[in-house]
Amino acid sequence: MQHGITFCCLTEHADQMTVAQAQMFVQECRSLSGSQFVFIPGFEVPYNDAHVLFIGSELFLGQHADAQLLREWKDRSVLTILAHPVRNRFEVDDALQSVLDGVEVWNQQYDGKRVPRPRAAELLRTLQQRNGSLIATGGLDLHRKEHFGAPVFKLEVGHITANDILAALKSHAYVFGNKKVAVAPVGLWRGSGTVPHNISSFLSIATIALGKWVNRLLARFGWSLPRSLKQFIRSRV
Repeated sequence: MQHGITFCCLTEHADQMTVAQAQMFVQECRSLSGSQFVFIPGFEVPYNDAHVLFIGSELFLGQHADAQLLREWKDRSVLTILAHPVRNRFEVDDALQSVLDGVEVWNQQYDGKRVPRPRAAELLRTLQQRNGSLIATGGLDLHRKEHFGAPVFKLEVGHITANDILAALKSHAYVFGNKKVAVAPVGLWRGSGTVPHNISSFLSIATIALGKWVNRLLARFGWSLPRSLKQFIRSRV
């Protein structure tokens, strides 16, 4: 709340969960929510090479999904989002598109904190030709505190409740970004500072890839970067 954040949609990895763990996760979201901050549960479910976010789902249907389970997950969720589409090479089959409400065009872990990924936005526009109601979304992929930053959602709601927040998200009444970049639900963005958007995106993605390569190289020798340096890089890229 000290950062002006009043809600968080948590989509835990389904492939690492049991039914009992999923129930505990949903219950913990409820118990930690109040009138000033709300945790909204959901699940990140593997489907082929894609990861699909089922936001607002409180019923666990399994660690992986096929075409039939995609529909069952969809029926028990408020929002269904394709996460970090670079992971599945920007490929979306008919079964997946039929359940989607949106595409994550900006993922902090894969794309960095500066700007969305242009190719993800292109994918959204392509899919919108068949389904004009698809929205752009973004996520922190928050695994460490230094991952906090952009993108974040901004929306207006009458009350800080899960129902009001999810209704606002689904009705497109939001943009997300940082102080320099904002992305509209239709996938259009404005502002990128003094560096052109494509170049800024390339630099972020290249820095992330280089960091992973350096970590793998050092690991071969049993070495690693100093923790303080890792935290510094993660907090800024």
